[in-house]
Amino acid sequence: MFKINRRGAIWLMLLGAVTGSMAVTNASAMSKGTKKTLTMLKKRENKKTATSRQIDAALDQVGVKNLSALMQDDNNGELPTDLPAALSTHKLTRAVKISVGGKKSVTLPKGSVVLGSKYTLNPDFPSRFGIAIENLSKKNQKRVFKSLSKVQPSAYFVLEGKNQTAVGPYTKKTAFSYRGVQNLPDLQSKNLQSYFDGDRTGNPFLTVTADNYLNDYTNYRSKSGKVNYSKYSQSVKIKKLKRGKTNFTYYLAKPMKGFGAKKVRVGKAYQYKLKVSLGHVFRSYDNYNLDPGGYRITVKVGKKSFYVNLGNIAETYIGNAKNDQYVENAVKPADAQKYIANLQ
Repeated sequence: MFKINRRGAIWLMLLGAVTGSMAVTNASAMSKGTKKTLTMLKKRENKKTATSRQIDAALDQVGVKNLSALMQDDNNGELPTDLPAALSTHKLTRAVKISVGGKKSVTLPKGSVVLGSKYTLNPDFPSRFGIAIENLSKKNQKRVFKSLSKVQPSAYFVLEGKNQTAVGPYTKKTAFSYRGVQNLPDLQSKNLQSYFDGDRTGNPFLTVTADNYLNDYTNYRSKSGKVNYSKYSQSVKIKKLKRGKTNFTYYLAKPMKGFGAKKVRVGKAYQYKLKVSLGHVFRSYDNYNLDPGGYRITVKVGKKSFYVNLGNIAETYIGNAKNDQYVENAVKPADAQKYIANLQ
């Protein structure tokens, strides 16, 4: 998902990077010069031109339901046939012991729904299956945080012996997953420093759990820098998800502070309607020399703005539409255009 080391560690990036693990700039320590630079970059990127409006409109037609596809990279210069493995959802066919490294482990029971993918550290040894801890059900999260570290966003188990067949398909349509793919990728809060490749340390993020809770992480990192992923600021049950042509609508059991959910009557009870939609495409820049970096897309959740990093196919489409001299064509421009058109 991130420009840095994208292909080499895709599962790790999507499990951990969204939670701020690659952040390099501390908001509280931002100098006046840095703030001025970021303000300039923000103004430049938010300047609406006919081309930028055309790109925003095209990706808006792709919609939130295909956001995962917009985060997809090429397959050796060709258009991919599958969505990113790290966004796939699975169901455990047997109980497995997971670890964050070291001697400690905890058992996830059979039937647990997980977000994650297979990866290999060394071809001479068995592969591992990485799991995003913050996307586990709240019951499983409690299990993991009680027995393992609260500072790691992901855990794993080794794919050997009986564990080789421990991961089965999960195709149920829920707020968390749709046909085996994460419905809404984890979102990073959009702020001034989001115009740098490396966002601020401990950037707030939004995620959906396997048991359909919308978790808002805003204070999981203390002032001293200590991380605690068991500390979310808000957690609200998603009672229902409506997947519209371009937008999502969540119906929440209770309101989320600051998001502006609308109270609506559903049967004899009240729920809180929260709209999710795509917004403006903007570019990030290198933290050190301001070289142009990757493209990102705004994701609006109620009154708040978040973002995800776009994959290199979408970047090829955007770069060619903008006549960007820095564009690196991951696939043929015509193929990138075809890819976006097929998603609309």
